Amino acid sequence: MPDLTPGVASALSPLVRRIVAPNPGPFTGPGTNTYLVGIDEVAVIDPGPDDAGHVEAIVGAAMPERIKWVLLTHFHPDHLPATARLVARTGAEVVASTRRLPKDADAVVDRVLRDGDTVEGTEFGLEALVTPGHAPEHLCFLLEEERTLFSGDVVLGGMYSVVNPRRGGDMAVYVATLQRLERLRLTRIAPAHGEAIDDPRATIRDYLDHRASREAQVRALLAERPHKVAELVARIYGGADLPPELVTAAGWQVLAHLQALKAAGEVTGTARSAWHRV
Repeated sequence: MPDLTPGVASALSPLVRRIVAPNPGPFTGPGTNTYLVGIDEVAVIDPGPDDAGHVEAIVGAAMPERIKWVLLTHFHPDHLPATARLVARTGAEVVASTRRLPKDADAVVDRVLRDGDTVEGTEFGLEALVTPGHAPEHLCFLLEEERTLFSGDVVLGGMYSVVNPRRGGDMAVYVATLQRLERLRLTRIAPAHGEAIDDPRATIRDYLDHRASREAQVRALLAERPHKVAELVARIYGGADLPPELVTAAGWQVLAHLQALKAAGEVTGTARSAWHRV
């Protein structure tokens, strides 16, 4: 099994290596996975947190003159911040779905990719897939030679992705993104957190079933009587051994489902009020 130890470059295939950042936690699992794609020319997917040791591990694994691109799946703080430090070492081109970075970001996006655009290296082609829902700017990248999907935070290894409306997450859009990915012919998913996934279709179907199950729970509870978000969290997650730091995240998920149902005309309410079935 390739290593998930931070700072260790592990080969996942002839074209792909992974280095785990030293930022483990309840939302990041063992840490953010940074992927190096290519040999003579290298694309770095998601540099991760601004950690000098992690950047040195990336540069040491690929050699600075070979790193030509930095590809960003999205701009969350466990994916973006190392970009400026890595570019300073390598001069790589920064590629993302938009130039509108967070205000506190030091990086600059050099090239904007739209759906179907590609980054072409000596030995590989990476196709950009616009995949919003977890974040509005989210991209996945499809390695054409191996049918490997670099899924960012859309699909994770060993845990479910969080959809946070306060950071631009949209549950209805996220489910549509999963449905799109389910239709792709994939051999493997390389997620931003956790192990590689060798049963892509089954995993994506499990994600869709999980979201449908949560939505059904919300509907059933609102059919009983109106509930606030905190009450729904207690009813839905109360029987589970949920760590305290994840209670807030559960609230984000419930709110995201409520907002999706509201957009569909099924419920009314706000983040602070009780929610009612229409």
